[in-house]
Amino acid sequence: MKASSLLLAALLAAPAIVQAHTHKVLMGTVKAFDGTRIELTLKNGKVQSIPLTKASMIMRGEEMVGADQVKPGIRAVVVFAEDDRTVETIKLPLKPSGK
Repeated sequence: MKASSLLLAALLAAPAIVQAHTHKVLMGTVKAFDGTRIELTLKNGKVQSIPLTKASMIMRGEEMVGADQVKPGIRAVVVFAEDDRTVETIKLPLKPSGK
């Protein structure tokens, strides 16, 4: 009986744990980037302008890269911090596009 109670408790707690670590993301094509702001063209055609902070990281896979790697025309995923306003990470494709 104790094992099934523990299993039930773990299953009920799992969604709360997963939800607590969910970050808002935006995916799109870089329209503009100046180090303080990134503009993405979303799939629906709308352009979203997103402010960056000094703590925002730019990643290609598991490696941090410089701001010079963010260029118009490449795909990017912007991951927000838990506050849903601050950009935590800009994720770039593993291989740079030819643009």
